Amino acid sequence: MILGVIGGMGPLATCNFFEKIIRLTDADKDQEHIHIIIDNNTSIPDRTDYILGHGKDPRPELIKSAIKLESMGADYIAIPCNTAHYFYEDIVKYIDVKIINMIEETAMYISKACSEHRDYLLLSTEGTYKSEIYKKVFEKHGLRIIEPSDEDKKTIMGWIYGVKSSVFNVTSQEFEAFVNKYIENKSIPVILGCTELSTLAEKIDLRLKYVDPLLILAKRCVELHQIASCNE
Repeated sequence: MILGVIGGMGPLATCNFFEKIIRLTDADKDQEHIHIIIDNNTSIPDRTDYILGHGKDPRPELIKSAIKLESMGADYIAIPCNTAHYFYEDIVKYIDVKIINMIEETAMYISKACSEHRDYLLLSTEGTYKSEIYKKVFEKHGLRIIEPSDEDKKTIMGWIYGVKSSVFNVTSQEFEAFVNKYIENKSIPVILGCTELSTLAEKIDLRLKYVDPLLILAKRCVELHQIASCNE
């Protein structure tokens, strides 16, 4: 069973996703790891720019990558970019293989693993906030998304685009102080709703407890491969 990955959004986050899958796979040798094809398509236009109304449409390149991966033998596809899931329905129309929906997987995961929580603080790109992809999916599962102020959304965007250029311009203490403005003395989990934030959290050794959709997606990819292997 071959996993296809629409990557390049950004490349470092794609690399992080690939490494997570490798580390999560129970393998004793090369041949027991998952066969993965990654299309690190850095030609995909910025998703947030488009959603905010001042950038090129990323759908043609996203669809092109999906078709390419299917033609190369991918049996299922992952998209390690939260904002790109705004275009999920547009992409799935062009291929026959399953595309795992990271937002849906995250909602289903926390509904089971964190059933005592209903409210979640979302840290993401401005495009993800604007598209309301988390809000709409979470509402279906009886969950509620809390968003930072518009000014703080700009701060998060600065962190995200810093990671895209390999600049980690915030400390763990600064990150936690930022989040505590919204969750201090409250039982509100934090969702790292951008794959660059997952990479940032690991780089700065973030001690704050958080939900990582990138990790959830990686676990789901490994799980589907294991199921397929058992059915062979």
